[in-house]
Amino acid sequence: MSSRARHPSIVLIIPYFGPLPGYSNLFFRSCGKNPSIDWLLITDQDIDKGRLPNNVSVKRTTFAAVRRTINQILGFQTALSRPYKLCDLRPAYGEIFAAEVAGYEYWGYCDMDVLFGDIRKFITDDILRKYDKILRHGHLTLYRNSEQVNQYFRLGAPGVDFREVFTSSKPKQFDEFGGINLIMEHHKLPYFENDNYLADIDRNHYDLRTVQPPNYAHQCFYWEGGKVFKAFHDGNAVCRQEYLYIHLQKRPMRQMFPASAEETEAWYVAPREFLLKTTEPRTVSEMDRLNPRNSLFDAQRFVYHTLWHLRARGIRKIVKLAKRAGVIPVT
Repeated sequence: MSSRARHPSIVLIIPYFGPLPGYSNLFFRSCGKNPSIDWLLITDQDIDKGRLPNNVSVKRTTFAAVRRTINQILGFQTALSRPYKLCDLRPAYGEIFAAEVAGYEYWGYCDMDVLFGDIRKFITDDILRKYDKILRHGHLTLYRNSEQVNQYFRLGAPGVDFREVFTSSKPKQFDEFGGINLIMEHHKLPYFENDNYLADIDRNHYDLRTVQPPNYAHQCFYWEGGKVFKAFHDGNAVCRQEYLYIHLQKRPMRQMFPASAEETEAWYVAPREFLLKTTEPRTVSEMDRLNPRNSLFDAQRFVYHTLWHLRARGIRKIVKLAKRAGVIPVT
């Protein structure tokens, strides 16, 4: 654990197996701009630690070894057939990785398809001291490192049981709205949430727009000096909003500047690429160039999204009718 002057200590655990995202270098760069927070990457990849910031550590192991450890600690066989299922086990990391989080006041988890801004500016010491759980999305969540809080995932709620989740091969969103958030709400355990802090990018549009409003007809996003911004035109002037982080929702992204320029202090986040930032976005046309729209893509996503919901609704209706007919037992 690196030295701390004043702030409550934090470590974020990232088990990641297989090739890292193509822009992981930019992800780590954003981590490095938050030197009072530590990250631990648990991976089977051969990482050049010399290219990582001082606050990012690496533990090299295999997915099979981590699975054996998890099963041993939890005391039963989990359905960890593939690494993605680890997302459902995230609320149990305080217990599973007890040795790794020892000595920290807070532990948490995050995704790697994000770029962090100034975390401490948004997650203040007052927020940390007041809440046992901070934020509600798997992109980034923090927990107080105490025996009681580390057992929250075991409490359960109506329709939510950690054993059922951990022994199912299907993703259950237990790290978010399908599990730990329901548990917290059922047991009236307060936690901090503010989605206005997040630039959570809507995957159903080609251009970058956030799930949480407001969005503007002309806007673009960029990372600069360890901060994440949205520049936008409000109809009168160019304005700027700062975010805790930007979540790219697994978008395919290309880095359009050479590795030698990785130490740059600024880059634009375009819909499919990262571009070096050398000037401020001062005009509507410049914002539109940096964040172009694609009507065909949006239409295709709309059709896909609609069909997916109709299919899901149809399945639920069939199940409901089957229960009424006695074909499926009512639980």
